Amino acid sequence: MGVHYPGVRVTFDPFRQPLQLFTGKGGVGKSTVVAAIARRAAQRGLRPLLVEMGHRASMETVLGGGNIGYEPQSIAGVSAMNLDFDQALEDYVAENFRSRRLAGAVLGNSAVARFVRAAPAVAEVATLSKLRALVASDEYHPIYVDLDATGHALMLLELPRVLDGLVGRGPLRRLLAALSTLLGDPETTALHLVTLPSELPAQETIELHQALSKPPGAPLGGLFVNRVPGDRAVSTPLLDELESRARKSNCADIVEDVHILRRRIDESRRASAVVKRLQREIPLPLVRIPDFDADIGPKHLDAIGGTVEKQIA
Repeated sequence: MGVHYPGVRVTFDPFRQPLQLFTGKGGVGKSTVVAAIARRAAQRGLRPLLVEMGHRASMETVLGGGNIGYEPQSIAGVSAMNLDFDQALEDYVAENFRSRRLAGAVLGNSAVARFVRAAPAVAEVATLSKLRALVASDEYHPIYVDLDATGHALMLLELPRVLDGLVGRGPLRRLLAALSTLLGDPETTALHLVTLPSELPAQETIELHQALSKPPGAPLGGLFVNRVPGDRAVSTPLLDELESRARKSNCADIVEDVHILRRRIDESRRASAVVKRLQREIPLPLVRIPDFDADIGPKHLDAIGGTVEKQIA
């Protein structure tokens, strides 16, 4: 499943590329979507790793319990880790000093530690370096990354290009070149967008897509529209007749039920209009994820994973 248009490389198969990145406006259910796809990958016999950023800890709740730390561990059928900045920074320094003990000594100096943490882009470089190492290890496939909300994710993805002209020769220059190759290779990386069928998240997603579509472009994947309400094909005259009869019979409960149904029909119509707008303005494969009436947990995740798999087949 995929589309192609000038200036942007588009591939879509959330089970194919080694590095699968997901971003979207906060509150759209991105973590749930990522976890569901990771579980489906495991059920397909793959070796997925679920990665969330270190300052957030929502994935434990999404997966239904367990502690997620820096070292990957099995939880709810998948391997998962929390990409903590301090530990990623130690890995980065150790790689360049060729000694973890020396890296620990350097970062153990309070003055050096304060300077490093205050330096611009250090967290982002360490984070990307760790993701690159995970991909290179070939231990996991795919690696599903639950990125931050749109603004920070966009900065993270553009970092290698932005720093390219500011860094001289040396290890950092080589790292930035490797990161640019990693993030720009459609055979290795896919970036997916997650949104909701409502105006504000949709508008932000459209603007994010426009930013990502500028040269040199990004290896875009799919657009996941979460919590899409089901179609409710009930005619207005029928509801009017039902409400009229309920009022004549003094059936207050039925009148209230009719009002609730009207609101849900309106919500469904508005959502449908937003989805159509997203299809017009974002030429990516679009996956609709129904608004499942279920608590977060393995069954809920499997329902989402199943509907995603059916739509990409």
